This record gives sequence, structure tokens and C-alpha cells, in this order.
Amino acid sequence: MTQENVDAIRRSNKAFNEGDLETALELFDTDAVYYEQAGNPLDTGEVLRGRDQIRGSVSSYIAEFPDFRSVIDELVEAEEKVVCVQSWTGTGRGSGIPTEFKEVILYSFENGKVTEARVYPDRASALEAAGSS
Repeated sequence: MTQENVDAIRRSNKAFNEGDLETALELFDTDAVYYEQAGNPLDTGEVLRGRDQIRGSVSSYIAEFPDFRSVIDELVEAEEKVVCVQSWTGTGRGSGIPTEFKEVILYSFENGKVTEARVYPDRASALEAAGSS
């Protein structure tokens, strides 16, 4: 099942980068919980509950960075979980200043949908939480 989960993350990321937020969010269960890392680059909630709150948070990023994009650097399978190491880029709408940051997310799946996504400070922490090394 993990290869299917990896492929689902790739498809979701591709849809996001093509501007199709609704298709990108289909990966998430309607009750999924997303845990941001404290001090995330934009002032959004640290715990997002449900697809609607996740959509709202992502939409706020897009509002501030209209060209906001993600490049997946690495995907690591771990049971029913996937660690995603990615780079985000965008240009501030008002400032014109480009930004780039790395993010490591541990996705937990049930029945082909993400039920939990949690941001970690680094790859090693995410792999440890996934039970992989």
C-alpha cells in the first residue's frame, strides 16, 4: 500500500502546482488533522482540523504568494506512512520578495486517504516518528 500512498502524494503535489487545489486536497480525509510546526512562515493555525481548515490555510499561502509551488525532494515509505521532504517557493504579492523554505511532513494514511499530516523540523525526526531509520 505504501507505493500507492507515495504515488498519491505525487499526484496531489502535481495538482497543487497546476493550480488545482480541490484535486490536491482529495488526498486528505474530510476529518484529517494537519499539525504545522511552530513558527511556520505564515501566520496560520498550528493545528488544522478537517479538509476545510486545511483548504483555508493553503488558500492563505496562495493569497500571499500567488506563485507558491512545491518541489518534492524525497519520499520515504514507512508502513502506512510516508515522509515527504519538500521545498516550497513563492514570491510575496505585496513585496515582490522571493521566499523558499524546506518542510518535512509525515503523512499517515488509512484507506488511501491522509488522516494525519505532521510537520517535523528535519528528516531524521520524521523518520523516527514513522518508526523508520
